[in-house]
Amino acid sequence: MNNFGAGRQRHVVLAAAVAMLVAGCSGGAAPATTSSSNMPAPSQPPSAPTSSEPDQRQAVEAAYTQFWPRSLAIPSTPEATWQAAMAKLAVDPQLSTTLAGMHRNKQVGVKPYGDVTTHISSVEVHGGKATVIDCQDGSRSGQADAATGDRKTVGTPQIPIHARMSRDASDGQWKVAELAYPGGPC
Repeated sequence: MNNFGAGRQRHVVLAAAVAMLVAGCSGGAAPATTSSSNMPAPSQPPSAPTSSEPDQRQAVEAAYTQFWPRSLAIPSTPEATWQAAMAKLAVDPQLSTTLAGMHRNKQVGVKPYGDVTTHISSVEVHGGKATVIDCQDGSRSGQADAATGDRKTVGTPQIPIHARMSRDASDGQWKVAELAYPGGPC
């Protein structure tokens, strides 16, 4: 994943409605939640000797998939809880990016709506790092006015996402470390 920074500003806006990943508040279409709620919970900490590579791939996929609906729910909680709640899902730089986007969205009065469907095509695990390639369907999601609920944007059916995942040293769980939106077709 050499391209995590390229196109980030433009495509971060696409995922802003849910993950609050906006680089600004220009309101693009965005993922919201995921229909993959039947994904297994992340596996035991990676130091467990029984953790096989397929188990780790499954844990990475579950952590990535669960990031979307959980990050959607966090802005509905007291702002003082956002940092701790997001730290269960993401590590820096994505943790800081997402929190900053959540604060900006609150300031301008927008909130996410809808749901997304993940279409993961690849999961590669290399020790405590992993890469997920997704072609997310965000066509049933977007940003809405926080006060009225009126929809401002709607997402697209194919949002290419390259996620860099890391095993958090503090708890051994897989977390989103960086989301990149390379653009183009999935």
